[in-house]
Amino acid sequence: MEATTTSVKNVLGTTFFSSEYNETNHWLYTRWVGEVTVEEVKEGGEKMLEQVQLRSCSKVLNDNRDLTGSWDEANDWIQESWMPRMVAAGVTKFAHMISPDIFAALSVEEMATRVSGFEMRIFEDEEEAKAWLKS
Repeated sequence: MEATTTSVKNVLGTTFFSSEYNETNHWLYTRWVGEVTVEEVKEGGEKMLEQVQLRSCSKVLNDNRDLTGSWDEANDWIQESWMPRMVAAGVTKFAHMISPDIFAALSVEEMATRVSGFEMRIFEDEEEAKAWLKS
């Protein structure tokens, strides 16, 4: 099987998205870092989808704690293109750890109003997010 960790870098060579498959709990842990563009959201989202499909996992722990800035311009794409494909891939639970950055937090709160097909909850605490995914 392929490596359990993947990453995506921006044009400057800085990693803005990484994912790691957790075999014990059978979920995908994803981490976003820095300020991302709409195109980077799409690129990271495609990589997340690819890993969900590869691992046949139904749960995602999406960590935005190190994300800054607004990315809500990507929410139409997330709702119309990405979410339906995540649902088709079998995702049922999506735990989203929110950024302390107000602009990133507002972006995810706006995205949360568009979620359909899987259950999404927003967390500040990683252990609470993990406990919910395990339930």
